[in-house]
Amino acid sequence: MLALKLIPLALIVLVIIYLAGLSFLTRHDQIKTADQRHLQPCPQTPNCVISNAIKSKQSIAPFELIQDTPAHSWQLLIQAIEHQGGTILLEDEHYLHAIFSSTLFRFRDDLEAVLKEDRIDVRSASRAGKSDFGQNRKRLEKIRAHYISIGQS
Repeated sequence: MLALKLIPLALIVLVIIYLAGLSFLTRHDQIKTADQRHLQPCPQTPNCVISNAIKSKQSIAPFELIQDTPAHSWQLLIQAIEHQGGTILLEDEHYLHAIFSSTLFRFRDDLEAVLKEDRIDVRSASRAGKSDFGQNRKRLEKIRAHYISIGQS
């Protein structure tokens, strides 16, 4: 009888160990070299959104330039990312890579942006798991809202 009561506890412990291990595996940041600084297509899993995707489930609108110069809009995007809790790992004049960490297990998600002449293309993807429950899309929309609000002020 005691063994039957311990089974649910053992399952919970196993799930926590699995999630902690998965979190540990996502902690390594890979910095792209100069020739790799473009947006890769999203994988088949639903934990990624990208502004230049053909698939409608993974598509998200690019960020429109809202200031008189692309460079100024770029700086506003950086401010919006940092305001939402992102850490910029790499940023040059046309490419940036930021990371976001979840609260509980510290899973890391990657956000990349590429500045074009008339827009900013973005990609946000979870490093682990198959589903992010829409978190990458929600995060980008919060960043977009902040980006627009500081651009209009």
